[in-house]
Amino acid sequence: MFVDDAYPCRNCNKKASSEERINHHCILARNGFRPYARCDHCDLKATSCMGMQSTGLIFAISFLASLFLFIHDPLLIRLNIIALVGLLFVLGYRITLSTDELANTSEKNRLLSEKLGVYNQTLESEVSKRTAQLQKMATQDTLTGLMNRHAFERYLGRVMHSAREENREHVLCYLDLDQFKVVNDTCGHVAGDELLRQLSLVLKRSVRSGDIVARLGGDEFGIIYDNVDIDRARTMAERLLRNIGEFRFFWEGKTFGVGASIGMVAIRHDCCSMTTILSRADTACYAAKDGGRNQIYVANDDDHVVKLRHEQMQWVGRVESALEAGRFVLYAQPIADLVDTSSIRHYELLIRMRTEDGHIVMPMAFIPAAERYGKMLDVDRWVIEHLMSRFGTLQKATDIPLRFNVNLSGVSLNDESMATFISESFLRYGVPYEAITFEVTETAAISNLNNARAFIERFRALGCRFALDDFGCGLSSFSYLQNLPVDYLKIDGSFVVDIDVNDINRAMVDAINQIGHVMGIETVCEFVENEGVVKTLRDIGVDYAQGYYIGKPVPLEELLAVRDTSFGS
Repeated sequence: MFVDDAYPCRNCNKKASSEERINHHCILARNGFRPYARCDHCDLKATSCMGMQSTGLIFAISFLASLFLFIHDPLLIRLNIIALVGLLFVLGYRITLSTDELANTSEKNRLLSEKLGVYNQTLESEVSKRTAQLQKMATQDTLTGLMNRHAFERYLGRVMHSAREENREHVLCYLDLDQFKVVNDTCGHVAGDELLRQLSLVLKRSVRSGDIVARLGGDEFGIIYDNVDIDRARTMAERLLRNIGEFRFFWEGKTFGVGASIGMVAIRHDCCSMTTILSRADTACYAAKDGGRNQIYVANDDDHVVKLRHEQMQWVGRVESALEAGRFVLYAQPIADLVDTSSIRHYELLIRMRTEDGHIVMPMAFIPAAERYGKMLDVDRWVIEHLMSRFGTLQKATDIPLRFNVNLSGVSLNDESMATFISESFLRYGVPYEAITFEVTETAAISNLNNARAFIERFRALGCRFALDDFGCGLSSFSYLQNLPVDYLKIDGSFVVDIDVNDINRAMVDAINQIGHVMGIETVCEFVENEGVVKTLRDIGVDYAQGYYIGKPVPLEELLAVRDTSFGS
């Protein structure tokens, strides 16, 4: 019988150690001799346990009985009989007590055995229940009841093995909900969770019984269409999209519709690794989003969009590595006053990445990836911290007040923590507010006009200036300009590069310049590459010029060593 080493004591109900349970009344127990499970809970003496408690009485009775052979005196015989009867009575009494004690101990052991049996059954049942729960948690998503990502990837591995070994074709779908964030932001995460639960039922009803649906995280789902080609799977996915489009979510009197973007990739006998195929499906899903949302994009091995996305995903890892290792570098390019050319004191900051082997990477190689995959906030923070911490050293080396243009991404304009970080940086490093001009692109500003306006007004009130970059590339530039309190218009370089020989571009720049001046906004032209462009811009009346003719970008640390007093000389 199994006996728990920490079985509670009958008297104090406290769990006792093995040493504390030794029956010190029993010489055998004290010497480690316990042949039965009940010995750990017994308090009998060895003599009682082994039926030796009346050995002395039996010896006395035998001795008195033997005296009858040697005594003849009637009185002694009578006395001997009385003593013999008394000893027999005592012996019978002791035997009765011992029998009763043994019976009680046996009953106690029986009850103990029953309790231990019930306890073991309960314990085994609880262990089985908890094991089942753990197995369920290891394979199921706790919110929707669908298969979770870990189990989905294991199943995908088996499907890929089936495709290679049995030459069968399957299809992997990566599904991302459209407009899910609207529900979360409007009604809260409780409503978002309920939407995911209800939508998971729609997904399960929209696939065949042998197909797999899993929640991969957030509002992303994975589907494996088993044993079908890509054309048939696309037909089934289109039906799934219709079902999602027809679904309506009701919450506290509000009604929401949702859509989905689906990326599909075939799983064939010559398919690649699991990591690559998941990446392709994810990339195809984002391509579907870029194409207008609520649609399907099928990835092919030679797909340009998929390859571009894959390259961008690789750049994300490089951006993270460069941030951690401090391998970003700031360059500064001069901005010249076309009226006063006596000195240059205004510069735009441009970021570069240094590879592990020392090569310089231009921003267009990694900025799109950082913007797409949520790393621009970290990049913008690095730029601001790097400039602010070095501003004092740069300013002390010259008598002319320096001004720097700092580019801000759209995500930084809409992030309250970024505004707080910028404010704290000004105070921490003692940088004058008027020394910093923030550049925001026209696209970033109009994507969330209210937030952009609030950000601009907050820092303009402190003394910072703002420039609207790439102005003119949008179709509604002038209509939005009235709602953005900016100080500079940086006219898009595509209008400037050949302005000295292109009358249409000259007219465009002239119109933008005149409207900017009417609104009290100064103008800056980029891509100024020769003296002819400079002369044309002066004739038009543009305020500032920037380009290789004015000066090439140089590392920030080398800025003062290469400063020119003028340009074009």
